[in-house]
Amino acid sequence: MKFICLCGLVLVLVACAAPPEPSVDLSGEDLYARNCAACHGPAAEGDGPVASVMTLSVPNLRGLAERNNGVFPSNTVREYIDGRRTANAHGDRYMPVWGTEFRLMENGNGRNAEARINTLTEFLASIQYGGGR
Repeated sequence: MKFICLCGLVLVLVACAAPPEPSVDLSGEDLYARNCAACHGPAAEGDGPVASVMTLSVPNLRGLAERNNGVFPSNTVREYIDGRRTANAHGDRYMPVWGTEFRLMENGNGRNAEARINTLTEFLASIQYGGGR
Protein backbone atom coordinates (compact mmCIF):
# COMPACT_ATOMS: atom_id res chain seq x y z
CA MET A 1 0.00 0.00 0.00
CA LYS A 2 2.88 2.37 0.78
CA PHE A 3 4.29 1.74 -2.70
CA ILE A 4 0.97 2.66 -4.34
CA CYS A 5 0.78 5.89 -2.35
CA LEU A 6 4.40 6.72 -3.14
CA CYS A 7 3.84 6.09 -6.87
CA GLY A 8 0.74 8.25 -6.82
CA LEU A 9 2.58 11.04 -5.03
CA VAL A 10 5.50 10.89 -7.47
CA LEU A 11 3.10 10.94 -10.43
CA VAL A 12 1.25 13.97 -9.03
CA LEU A 13 4.49 15.83 -8.32
CA VAL A 14 5.83 15.14 -11.80
CA ALA A 15 2.56 16.18 -13.43
CA CYS A 16 2.46 19.42 -11.42
CA ALA A 17 6.13 20.31 -11.82
CA ALA A 18 6.53 19.57 -15.50
CA PRO A 19 5.16 21.97 -18.06
CA PRO A 20 2.57 20.46 -20.41
CA GLU A 21 4.10 18.64 -23.34
CA PRO A 22 3.60 20.39 -26.65
CA SER A 23 1.11 18.89 -29.08
CA VAL A 24 3.91 17.28 -31.03
CA ASP A 25 3.28 14.03 -32.83
CA LEU A 26 5.28 11.47 -30.92
CA SER A 27 6.01 8.01 -32.24
CA GLY A 28 4.68 5.00 -30.40
CA GLU A 29 8.25 4.11 -29.52
CA ASP A 30 8.77 7.57 -27.97
CA LEU A 31 5.50 7.36 -26.03
CA TYR A 32 6.44 3.92 -24.77
CA ALA A 33 9.93 5.04 -23.72
CA ARG A 34 8.58 8.09 -21.87
CA ASN A 35 5.60 6.49 -20.17
CA CYS A 36 5.90 2.70 -20.02
CA ALA A 37 9.50 1.52 -20.10
CA ALA A 38 10.23 2.30 -16.44
CA CYS A 39 7.93 -0.55 -15.42
CA HIS A 40 7.58 -2.72 -18.52
CA GLY A 41 11.23 -2.48 -19.56
CA PRO A 42 13.03 -1.21 -22.66
CA ALA A 43 11.89 -4.21 -24.73
CA ALA A 44 8.41 -4.36 -23.09
CA GLU A 45 9.20 -7.67 -21.42
CA GLY A 46 8.19 -6.67 -17.88
CA ASP A 47 11.71 -6.01 -16.64
CA GLY A 48 11.91 -2.25 -16.18
CA PRO A 49 13.87 -0.72 -13.30
CA VAL A 50 10.69 -0.07 -11.30
CA ALA A 51 9.46 -3.66 -11.76
CA SER A 52 11.88 -4.97 -9.14
CA VAL A 53 10.16 -2.99 -6.38
CA MET A 54 6.59 -3.75 -7.44
CA THR A 55 4.56 -6.14 -5.29
CA LEU A 56 2.89 -7.59 -8.42
CA SER A 57 4.71 -8.83 -11.47
CA VAL A 58 4.74 -6.43 -14.38
CA PRO A 59 3.36 -8.05 -17.54
CA ASN A 60 5.41 -8.77 -20.61
CA LEU A 61 3.62 -6.65 -23.21
CA ARG A 62 5.23 -8.43 -26.16
CA GLY A 63 3.26 -11.58 -25.36
CA LEU A 64 -0.22 -10.07 -25.38
CA ALA A 65 -1.13 -11.56 -28.76
CA GLU A 66 0.43 -14.87 -27.83
CA ARG A 67 -1.76 -15.02 -24.72
CA ASN A 68 -4.81 -14.13 -26.86
CA ASN A 69 -4.63 -16.96 -29.43
CA GLY A 70 -2.30 -15.02 -31.73
CA VAL A 71 -4.51 -11.93 -32.01
CA PHE A 72 -3.41 -8.63 -30.50
CA PRO A 73 -6.30 -7.38 -28.31
CA SER A 74 -6.24 -3.77 -29.53
CA ASN A 75 -9.50 -2.63 -27.94
CA THR A 76 -8.68 -4.18 -24.57
CA VAL A 77 -5.19 -2.65 -24.57
CA ARG A 78 -6.54 0.76 -25.61
CA GLU A 79 -9.17 0.65 -22.85
CA TYR A 80 -6.63 -0.43 -20.24
CA ILE A 81 -4.19 2.33 -21.19
CA ASP A 82 -6.84 5.04 -21.03
CA GLY A 83 -8.38 3.71 -17.81
CA ARG A 84 -11.76 2.46 -19.07
CA ARG A 85 -10.84 -1.14 -18.25
CA THR A 86 -9.32 -2.59 -15.12
CA ALA A 87 -7.89 -6.02 -14.53
CA ASN A 88 -10.22 -6.99 -11.68
CA ALA A 89 -8.71 -10.45 -11.39
CA HIS A 90 -5.35 -8.84 -10.71
CA GLY A 91 -6.51 -6.69 -7.80
CA ASP A 92 -5.79 -2.97 -7.61
CA ARG A 93 -4.68 -1.02 -10.64
CA TYR A 94 -1.01 -0.12 -10.24
CA MET A 95 -0.54 1.39 -13.68
CA PRO A 96 -1.29 5.10 -14.09
CA VAL A 97 -4.46 5.98 -15.96
CA TRP A 98 -2.69 7.30 -19.05
CA GLY A 99 -5.85 8.67 -20.64
CA THR A 100 -6.13 11.13 -17.76
CA GLU A 101 -2.39 11.82 -17.73
CA PHE A 102 -2.28 12.47 -21.49
CA ARG A 103 -5.26 14.82 -21.19
CA LEU A 104 -3.49 16.71 -18.40
CA MET A 105 -0.33 16.93 -20.50
CA GLU A 106 -2.40 18.41 -23.32
CA ASN A 107 -4.37 20.81 -21.11
CA GLY A 108 -7.50 18.68 -21.32
CA ASN A 109 -7.40 18.06 -25.08
CA GLY A 110 -9.08 14.67 -25.42
CA ARG A 111 -8.36 14.41 -29.15
CA ASN A 112 -4.59 14.49 -28.64
CA ALA A 113 -4.85 12.09 -25.69
CA GLU A 114 -6.85 9.62 -27.78
CA ALA A 115 -4.31 9.92 -30.61
CA ARG A 116 -1.49 9.13 -28.17
CA ILE A 117 -3.34 6.10 -26.84
CA ASN A 118 -3.96 4.84 -30.38
CA THR A 119 -0.32 5.40 -31.35
CA LEU A 120 0.90 3.60 -28.25
CA THR A 121 -1.51 0.70 -28.88
CA GLU A 122 -0.32 0.39 -32.48
CA PHE A 123 3.30 0.36 -31.30
CA LEU A 124 2.58 -2.43 -28.83
CA ALA A 125 0.86 -4.42 -31.58
CA SER A 126 3.94 -3.98 -33.77
CA ILE A 127 6.35 -5.48 -31.22
CA GLN A 128 4.44 -8.69 -30.47
CA TYR A 129 6.32 -11.98 -30.53
CA GLY A 130 5.68 -13.55 -33.90
CA GLY A 131 4.13 -10.31 -35.19
CA GLY A 132 0.68 -11.28 -33.88
CA ARG A 133 -1.87 -8.86 -35.28
